[in-house]
Amino acid sequence: MPVPKSQTSQGPRRLLRDVVYEQMLGAIENGTLEAGERLNDDELTSWLGVSRTPVREAIARLESEGLVEMSANRYTRVASLSGTAHDEAAMLSAALHAWAIEHGAEATADARKSAAAAASKLSADVDAHDVESYRGLQDAVAALIAGFDNSLYTATEAAVRGRVKFHAAAADATIDWDAAVATASALAKI
Repeated sequence: MPVPKSQTSQGPRRLLRDVVYEQMLGAIENGTLEAGERLNDDELTSWLGVSRTPVREAIARLESEGLVEMSANRYTRVASLSGTAHDEAAMLSAALHAWAIEHGAEATADARKSAAAAASKLSADVDAHDVESYRGLQDAVAALIAGFDNSLYTATEAAVRGRVKFHAAAADATIDWDAAVATASALAKI
């Protein structure tokens, strides 16, 4: 007997490790998991309701992005805030964002509209040197980048963006506020 096809589309299936990664990244970004906090596999599996494998895969990915620190048989913890890590990531992020804005017309209309609206809302607060708005600006540019339909570009920018947003709170982070204001202004006009 042939298997009937479903009439409803649920969208593309997602791997559990990606879902866990996004949940952990969100928890790191919003402070639920604080800088320097130890990460325990058992606590994370219980909290997220998954097995150890997707948790370990998510931790490995977060480590590769500089958001988690590991030392074999000693600790796994959320990375400590680092101005140097912010500054290095911000330099790369600025290049990725400049290209996106320069080629904005090539992105989808929905991506341009979403990015411009978000940037417009953030502009005044970025100009006032608000770190949360600076983080929001990173997401606004990411909305534009998603409209290019280039998975490598999107993934690269996402990894860099996570590091920029996390380490922006470091006391010794050097945020180029003039460049951030210029980015917000240019993005709002896309």
